[in-house]
This record gives sequence, structure tokens and C-alpha cells, in this order.
Amino acid sequence: MILKVLYWIFRLAIGGLFIYAGFTKIYPPDRPFLFAIAISSYQLLPDALVIFVSRALPWFEIVLGLLVLIGWQLRWFASTAAALLGAFILAMGVTYARGIEADCGCFGLGEPISPATLARDSFILLMAVFVAVRAWRVRPAAEPANA
Repeated sequence: MILKVLYWIFRLAIGGLFIYAGFTKIYPPDRPFLFAIAISSYQLLPDALVIFVSRALPWFEIVLGLLVLIGWQLRWFASTAAALLGAFILAMGVTYARGIEADCGCFGLGEPISPATLARDSFILLMAVFVAVRAWRVRPAAEPANA
């Protein structure tokens, strides 16, 4: 019972966090430009890819958050959320380890990458992994028991 409650809390948290994170990167209208600067400060992507990521990622986060919330194909979309969070943490960790002072860009702007942001995002990753693993382990109601 406790695992089921945690599953729902974490699922709502992951979905809500992705929606919120995406929204803070597109609103107000100057945010996509500022988010591109934050991505560029990581010094991991070429300029052309920075522009593409800064425009596409927020919308992808919003859609992914909505899909996790509604639970459609949850196995796949919770796994995608966990993988995306893992990629974010890897990028932030590499940037921090290289001594580059960069803005996290996680929930808007003005938050430098630090051990605290890495710890926070790692906790969010653990929640996403929990939701993904549980989604893969729990048989959907419509699936026959002997399949």
C-alpha cells in the first residue's frame, strides 16, 4: 500500500515538475533566448544545436509531463522522463566538474549548477526511476494474466 501511494505521489510530482520546468523556459516570451544562453554556457553543444534544443526541449518537457500525468503508455514515458533526467544530471555534472560556472536552467534562470542542484535533480531522478520500474512491473488492467 505504501509503495502504491509513493508511486502516485512521485508520478504526480514528475509530471508536474516536467510541465513546470518546460513552462518556465517558454514564458515570458524572452525566456527561450535566455534558456539558449543557459544551454550554451554548458559548452557541450554546437551553436546550431543549442538553438534547436532551446526551442524544442521546453515543449518536449511539457508534453512528457502531461503524458506521465495522464498515464498513457506510462512504461515508456516514465522511462523517457528518467532517461532525460539522467542526461540532464550527466550534462550538469560534467559541466560542474570542468569548473564551468553555468546556469542550471532547470526551472527557469538564475540558479547556478552546484552540489545542491545536482542532489535535487538526483532525487527527482530516483523518483522517476521508481515510477518507471513500477510501471514496468505492474501489469496493466487490460492485459490478460497469462500473457
